[in-house]
Amino acid sequence: MSHVKTAMIIWSVLALGLVIYYVCLRQHVLRIQDPRGEVYGAAALTVVTLGGLLAALVIRIVTAFLHRPAAAAAISLQISLLTGALLILMVALSQVTAFTPAVEGPDPISELRSVTVNGRTEWLSLRGQDRSKPVLLFLSGGPGGSQLVTARHCFADLERDYVVVTWEQPGAAKSYSAISPADITLDTYLSDGAAVTEILRREFGQDRIYLMGESWGSALGLMMAREHPEYYRAFVGTGQMIDFLETERIDYQMALEDARRTGDRKLVDKLEEQGPPPYKSGIALKTNAYLSPLYGTSARTGQLHGATFSTMDGPYGVEYGLLDKVSFFWGLYRTFDSFYGKLYPIDLRQCAAEQQIPIHIFHGRYDYNAPAGLVEDYYARLSAPRKSLVYFEHSGHNPWQTENELFIDHVRQAFAESA
Repeated sequence: MSHVKTAMIIWSVLALGLVIYYVCLRQHVLRIQDPRGEVYGAAALTVVTLGGLLAALVIRIVTAFLHRPAAAAAISLQISLLTGALLILMVALSQVTAFTPAVEGPDPISELRSVTVNGRTEWLSLRGQDRSKPVLLFLSGGPGGSQLVTARHCFADLERDYVVVTWEQPGAAKSYSAISPADITLDTYLSDGAAVTEILRREFGQDRIYLMGESWGSALGLMMAREHPEYYRAFVGTGQMIDFLETERIDYQMALEDARRTGDRKLVDKLEEQGPPPYKSGIALKTNAYLSPLYGTSARTGQLHGATFSTMDGPYGVEYGLLDKVSFFWGLYRTFDSFYGKLYPIDLRQCAAEQQIPIHIFHGRYDYNAPAGLVEDYYARLSAPRKSLVYFEHSGHNPWQTENELFIDHVRQAFAESA
């Protein structure tokens, strides 16, 4: 009985410590921005919980077989239940206390906010040194991807001149549960994007806002600008997607030829076995099979700059609770797998080449994921009040991360022309 009492005292102290850390210390005292230690702590609690349950089961079976008392099984089970309860508390606290770090300025805004969008709960990050500045809405890549934390790091300098808003799209990370991935359609993104824009226009009293998108977000942005040009001042697209099915066919063939050239027999066999797109099932894994090697192809040019903060660093941000961190990866897989095939018929050369706002495309010279040939073909057909196509000579698919300062300079210049 004394062991149980001691265990409960220890549990109570640890639980109180967790509450104090999450509610008081983390944001306001320690000002943590990269809570990797919390992830490791949660992983350790998970191992102890599952290990305790397994140990209790094994002990119980062995002692029953030997006809001996199973006191050790009871102790192991108690430990497992206590650590499990501690883990549940930690997960809950991490979710409800998620935040975006403070911004300093004359009239700053730094909010991590849930909003109701067409009856769904989705999330926004709003950051700027002066809330009276123009609003800039950033659309992450994907679909199902989240760059909410990466945008905070990479667009920090833009917070001087804009209220930078990152929309966590349905099916992605914090907005994963907004809708079942299987139910997402292109209209879901377009109607939700328009609704988010309307929320921002109304709240900040601005008739038009700026729009920027990366990869999948670049295509979404062009379609949003086409549907509601009255909402936006100008658009910047990077890692610009144009024709989804043709892009996948080009990327597949490029990866296959590169694997043959470098003697990667395993990759050649894998790609030949799955065949070229389009795919009807297993889209996420089959697409990744040829997209991932293309990053290596870009790197072998020796021209790429490294990213100080990349998309895959994002899950460690304080904006994400422990469940959000799981949803970050699960949403990217499930939403991409369910929705991407619906984009195969989309060719922006046919449906979004007539634009009524300035369009600026910032493209990595070695972006093999979004073929430059398609981008240049689109640009040649593009009709807009003002347009530009800028190549970044030391980047692949993500110049906003790898040539960040230069990218920011070009964004400021492009948007200044439309002020």
